[in-house]
Amino acid sequence: MTQHTLTRQRVDELLADESVPVAHRALWALLWEGEVRLGDALSLDVRDVEFADGTARVEYPKRGAGPVSVALGDRAAGLLRQAIGGRADGPALQVNERPISRTSAAHRARSVGAGSIHAFRSAGQAARRPT
Repeated sequence: MTQHTLTRQRVDELLADESVPVAHRALWALLWEGEVRLGDALSLDVRDVEFADGTARVEYPKRGAGPVSVALGDRAAGLLRQAIGGRADGPALQVNERPISRTSAAHRARSVGAGSIHAFRSAGQAARRPT
């Protein structure tokens, strides 16, 4: 499956697949639903997430700006809440108490047939474009 064939239906299936660790599903939802880049999502700390406001504070170093708040989609917020659990700090996206790395994110995406971890963001952007 390439990034051009990652459909909304397939993403829905993947986000509901409880055999995949919730932190990976939260990452996919963040990439699919919003304008969060992979590096920004992987660097999220629990303290960066404001569930009450439905936002997360992320860095955009390539844009030359300081921290920026981005809206969380409903599925991303729900999965992120599960991934964080009762923790008050530390990496928001972790599996077995270890932060998700770029390598493990890429491997997991390939293992479910997404082709590339970046397919979630690019296909999500394409799905949101007006037709």
